[in-house]
Amino acid sequence: MNRNLFLAVAVSSLLVAALACGLGTPAETPDTQATIDAAIAASSTAQANLEATVDAAVQATAAAKMEIQVTADAIAEATGETEVETQATAEAIAEATDVAAPTSTPAAEYVTMTEEEMAALIDQSVNEAVAAMETASAATADAAADSTLTAAEAEVVELYVMAAEEAIVIAEELINSYYGLYADLAYETLYLMEDIEDDLATMAEYAVLITTILEANSETIEQGLALAEETITQLQNTAQLAYTVASQAHVQSREWKTNLPSELEGRAANALAVPPNQVATDQLGALVSAFQYVDGTRGALSDNRITQSELANIAQLGANASASLKAHGGPQLQQRSGSVDDITQKIARGQWSQARTGLGDFEKSLGSRPEMPDRPQIEAPDRPEIEKPDRPEIEKPDRPGRK
Repeated sequence: MNRNLFLAVAVSSLLVAALACGLGTPAETPDTQATIDAAIAASSTAQANLEATVDAAVQATAAAKMEIQVTADAIAEATGETEVETQATAEAIAEATDVAAPTSTPAAEYVTMTEEEMAALIDQSVNEAVAAMETASAATADAAADSTLTAAEAEVVELYVMAAEEAIVIAEELINSYYGLYADLAYETLYLMEDIEDDLATMAEYAVLITTILEANSETIEQGLALAEETITQLQNTAQLAYTVASQAHVQSREWKTNLPSELEGRAANALAVPPNQVATDQLGALVSAFQYVDGTRGALSDNRITQSELANIAQLGANASASLKAHGGPQLQQRSGSVDDITQKIARGQWSQARTGLGDFEKSLGSRPEMPDRPQIEAPDRPEIEKPDRPEIEKPDRPGRK
């Protein structure tokens, strides 16, 4: 069966979920006509996206039904099933396709998400991979429960396993994207993410192992002969171990998602707690300090990732700019010091798209740019070591050779 079928249905489900939930918390909205126009435009775009999603889902469903029937007919021809048995096979394949379908999001959209939004998407994708693996494990154990395995049962198990593999790949891709964006900042909970990744890799190994066992015994299965007792036992043991590690991945993902908000809060609090080390003595100096903050922050955001050194530099420049504006900004600029703190905490919390918007508005509010001196560089603080707790080892059985 075409692997892209699962992704087609999955993309539709995620888009509908995203439209319904409105990922993330909206930024503070000023009461202006531009905001109203933007809201109307966003609503129109959402409606258009929803209509496109519905059309895609209808097309994917029609294609799925056609391909399922073709597969069922092929099984019937190979095994001599009756028309009733063929319909039962088609229904089983349809169930496997529907239950285990994973979701996906284009990589280009990751940089516009907040860290919390991406964490929610990762948690969702891991849960879908877990559910798909648990379903594949249950189907494998059920098929082998009577010590026999028909060609139709093997086909259904392979479809469940294939769906689990697709879901695992999507979850792993999301985790890799998260590493690329936030690994240098999210060190306090990163060990949990690494454990999730290990579990996903082990789940993928078990999925491959189940398929390998079925392929190694394909001739026996197609001839309707009984499988060796040790083969049945290996299938059952592999299914049980896969189920165990999938459950472990679910626990790890839930723990990571639960702990991340406190890390974000602490990261933002630490950035805002940095004291100023250079306060301007006049309004021109305050303006220079504010533009130094703008330039330093924009440069750090230019590669769509923030390092510990860059966050330390932003925090220090922000502390200097905020203090300088409060002291010598004058009636118009003194109130802008709060914007600096807001942008800094957004960056620390992984809300980079919102921070960029706020930074652009802040720069416009400063007016004309004065002559700028060289920008100082701030050393990053030492990263504390995070102790990683022990986790139970999961047994990995040897893979069988092809018969």
